[in-house]
Amino acid sequence: MSGESAHEALHDELGLLVIRVDAQLAVCYVNAFCLRLLGYDRLDQVFQWPLADLLKLDATESQEFLALVSEVGAYGYLGALATTVTASGGQRFRISWSLERHAGSDAIRAPICVVGADVTRVHQNMKAAALFRDVAQHNPLSIIITDAHLSIVFANPAASAISGYSAEDLIGSSPRLFRSGLTPEATYRELWAALHAGTVWTGEFTNQRKDGAIYRQRMTISPIVDDQGCVSSYFSIAEEVSKERELEDRLEALTSTDALTGLHNRAGFMNELTRLALLADDQGTGISVVHVDIDDFANVNRLLGHVCADRLLIEIGRRLGATVRDADIVARLGNDEFGLLFAVPESPSLDDGLDVSERLLAAIRAPLTIDDHELEVSSSIGIACFPDDGKQAGELLARAASATQMAKRAGGDSVAHYNALLANEDSGRQELLAALRQAVASKQLLLHYQPQVSLQTGAVIGLEALVRWQHPEKGLILPGHFIPAAEESGLIIAIGEWVLAEACRQMRQWLDAGLPSIKVAVNLSARHFRFANLHLTVGDALAAHRIDAWALEIEITEGAMMHDVAVAASTSQRLKEIGVRLSLDDFGTGYSSLAYLSRFPIDVVKIDQSFVRDVTTNPTNAAIVQAIVAMSHTLGKVTLAEGVETEEQMQYLRRIDCDEMQGYFFSRPLPADEIATLRHRGQRLHFGAGKSDALPTLLLVDDEPNILSALNRLLRREGYRVLAAGSAEAAFAILAREEVEVILTDQRMPMMTGVELLARVKTLYPRTVRLVLSGYSEISVVTDAINRGAVYKYLNKPWDDEHLRNEIRDAFRMWKERFGQETKD
Repeated sequence: MSGESAHEALHDELGLLVIRVDAQLAVCYVNAFCLRLLGYDRLDQVFQWPLADLLKLDATESQEFLALVSEVGAYGYLGALATTVTASGGQRFRISWSLERHAGSDAIRAPICVVGADVTRVHQNMKAAALFRDVAQHNPLSIIITDAHLSIVFANPAASAISGYSAEDLIGSSPRLFRSGLTPEATYRELWAALHAGTVWTGEFTNQRKDGAIYRQRMTISPIVDDQGCVSSYFSIAEEVSKERELEDRLEALTSTDALTGLHNRAGFMNELTRLALLADDQGTGISVVHVDIDDFANVNRLLGHVCADRLLIEIGRRLGATVRDADIVARLGNDEFGLLFAVPESPSLDDGLDVSERLLAAIRAPLTIDDHELEVSSSIGIACFPDDGKQAGELLARAASATQMAKRAGGDSVAHYNALLANEDSGRQELLAALRQAVASKQLLLHYQPQVSLQTGAVIGLEALVRWQHPEKGLILPGHFIPAAEESGLIIAIGEWVLAEACRQMRQWLDAGLPSIKVAVNLSARHFRFANLHLTVGDALAAHRIDAWALEIEITEGAMMHDVAVAASTSQRLKEIGVRLSLDDFGTGYSSLAYLSRFPIDVVKIDQSFVRDVTTNPTNAAIVQAIVAMSHTLGKVTLAEGVETEEQMQYLRRIDCDEMQGYFFSRPLPADEIATLRHRGQRLHFGAGKSDALPTLLLVDDEPNILSALNRLLRREGYRVLAAGSAEAAFAILAREEVEVILTDQRMPMMTGVELLARVKTLYPRTVRLVLSGYSEISVVTDAINRGAVYKYLNKPWDDEHLRNEIRDAFRMWKERFGQETKD
C-alpha cells in the first residue's frame, strides 16, 4: 500500500471527512467515509461538483466557509471553521473543519484539502476520539477539549505553542488561564448564550500567554452532548490572528484620524464611544458625550477664507484638548463640529457635564488672532449621558447633537442637556427630513401654480409656482409642513433647484402646446442668495428649456435681503443682468426699509396676506397697505397683494391702485393641466355686479405693420383691449367710434408725425393719456410737446418689453387718477 493510500485508509478508520478541491472549488477527491456519511457510493457521483453543492451548507455559513477555503487555496493560510452539512438523504451533521493547502502528488490538480471531524459523534466513539487525538497532534491550529465542568482534558501541541503553557500546565486547568482582562465581558455573555442554546459560537478573544504577552485568537467552540442530550464536553479550535489584527489596528488608526487637526475623526470617535460603552456597561460606570458646534461658522468661513478658517478649527481643537484630561477623548466630527467623551466612575450627573461644558465654552470664547484678524467665536454645546440617555453609540451622539440644536435655538453660546420630551420635536424633524430627502430623490415633489391677475384688466398675467409633497402614505403635504425644516437643514437648496428646473420645464411644455408665454414666479430661499453663481444656475435652467428670461420671476424674502445685504444685492444685480424679474415676497413682515427697497433691483413688491386679510376692517393694516402701494409706485415698482379671498378685499385693492393680486378669490393653486385649461378658456377676474367690466382700451398707432403686430402681441397679454391704426387718419376714425384711455403712437409717420397727432388728440379727446415712441434724435421735438401738454411721456425706440409694459400700466394708472372719478360721476 502506498503512503498516500495508507494515509487515506487512516482517515477512513478515524472517521474523518477528507475532500480535495481545485482552485475553482470543484470536487476532485472524497474519501470513502465522507461519501458514506453524505449518502453517496462512488466518487464519480460527485466528481467536479461545486463544494457548496456537495456539502449543502446552511445559507448563513456558506459564504464564510467558501471564502475561507478560497483564501487557503490562494495564499496557503491554515483555517478552521465549524459548519452544518446536509447529506443527500436529509440527515444533518455538525462538522469541525481543518483547511490546508494539499502537498501530495496531485496538489497541482487539487491543491486544497478540507478535513472534517463529525463533532456530533465524538462522545459516541471513544476509539474515534483517541484516533482524532492523534490527528490533532499534527494540526497547526489550537485544539482544546474540556469536560462539562470546563476542565481541560485535551490540548494539542499547537495550543501549547501558541499559549506558552506546557501540556502539563493545561490539562486539568480552566480556559480562564488565558484571560487577559481585555476581552469585553459582552463577548463571554454571547459565548455562553450560544452554548447554552446548544449552538456553535465563533468569535475573537484577546488572550494572554504564560509570559504575559497579549495575543488575539479567532475561536470556534462547540458543545458536545451525550445520549441523554446533556453537554458532556466542549470542543474548541482556534487560530492566532494577532498579526492580522495589528495591521487592521494600524489601518484603523489612519482612517480614524482627522487630517486637519490630528484629533480623532467621526469614525474614530464612534469606535471609542462603542468601546467605552461596552466597558461602562460591564463595570457599571458612566460616560458623558459632549457635542460642540461653532456658532455661525459659515460666516466666519466666508469672511476669512478657507485657509484662515482651517487655522481657526485647529486652534479650537487644541483648546478643547487643553481643557480636558489626557484620558478624555477629543474628536473633530465634521466641518465645525467637535465631540468629547468623558468616562466617569459612576453614572454622570447633570452638574458634572455642565461644569466641564462651561469651561469648554469659555475656552472657545477667548479672543484669538489669525492673520491680523481679531476673532471672538462662540459655540453651542449639547450633552447626553450613558446609560441614562442611551446605550448605543449612534443613539448617544445623535442625542447630544439634538441637545446642541436646543442650545442653538436658545441663542447659542450656551449648554443644553438632552431632554427626551424636548427631543421628541427634534426627532420628528429628523424623521421628516429623512423622508423629505427620499422624496427629492424619488420624485415625490410636484408643483401647483396659483394665477396672478391684473387689477386693471382682470387678465391672468402670471403664475406663482408652489411646491407640494405627494407623500405615498400621507397624501398631499403643503409646504408649511416641510419647508421650515428644509430651510434649517440646508435641504432647501436641492428643493429650490428642483423647483426652478421643473417650472422651466413646464413653461416649455405649455409653449409647445400652443399657449403664449406667461411670467412664472419661483421662490428661492435666503441660502440661494448667498451663492455668487446663482445667476449661472438660473441661466442654465432657462437655457435648458429655451425659456425667455423675462418670463421667469425670482422671489426673495425681506429676511434673505437683510441676512447679508452686500452679497444679496450683488446676487440680485447679476440676476437682473441676465434678464429675469425679481419680486420681494411678504413685504411688510420684516424690516420694510425704503433704503433697502431702493437699493435692490426689485420689479414687484408683494404685500403679505397678513395685511390683506383684514384690510377692509382694520385701519392700521389699511394704512400700511396704502403706504406700500404709494411707496412702490413712487419707486417704479409693481405691487401685488397676496392672499386675496373676498370681493371686498379685491375692490378695496383696486380702489387704492394696487396693480395685481393672487388668492383664493380668483383661484386656488392648480396642477399644471388645470392651469392649461384655465388659460385656454381665457378665464379672467370679473369685477362684480355694478362695476365696470369693460377692459382698459389702448390705441396703437404706427405705419409699420410688423411694429404694430409686435406691440399688439406684447400688450394684449396684459389683458388690455388693444386697437390698432396704421395711420393718423385711421387713428382719428377709431377715436370717433371708441372710448380710448391710452394712446401710444410712433413719432415718424408719413403725412403727420406722432407729436402732431397727439397735439390734435389733446384738443379733440382731452380725457386720454398720450405717449409717443421716439428715437433719441427727436428728443427736442418730443420734449417741447411734453411741455405743451400734448404728450404725457415719451418712450425710447427700440423699446424694452418689460419697461414698455410698466409704462403702459403707469399710463392707465394716471388715467384713473385724472379721469376715473369723472367717469363715476
